Amino acid sequence: MPDDNIEDIAPVYSFQGSASADAMLDIARIHHREADQLLASARTAEAEGRTEEAKLLLDLEAARRNTAKEFEKVATGEVGDPIVTEILDWQEDISKNYTPHTPISLASEGELPADWLQGMKPPPPGPVARALAWVGKWFTK
Repeated sequence: MPDDNIEDIAPVYSFQGSASADAMLDIARIHHREADQLLASARTAEAEGRTEEAKLLLDLEAARRNTAKEFEKVATGEVGDPIVTEILDWQEDISKNYTPHTPISLASEGELPADWLQGMKPPPPGPVARALAWVGKWFTK
């Protein structure tokens, strides 16, 4: 087993937050290329009379262009990682409307529905249990 110092080994994994500006520009170029393809497909669909498909493709094209611009801003250092920003925004939206779950079984008896209270009562004793109770009373006297 070699005695390699762990600190001297190059990292195998990289995270987007630590990616270089070149990597971000590459991602932006990919998004621009996809946007160009979507625009060409939208024009073809519009020429063939498929207007709904053309509208959808144009919306996707606009979204790709916006994403490319965000990655370009990350490459120049204007903003942080767009994926992290999106996750944090999503988390903030969820926390605004969050109501903690309270199970009904932990609620007080006044809060339970009447049919639940009826269902939670023990069943009445059967004929054998009543007979044993009647006989049992004789021996306890």
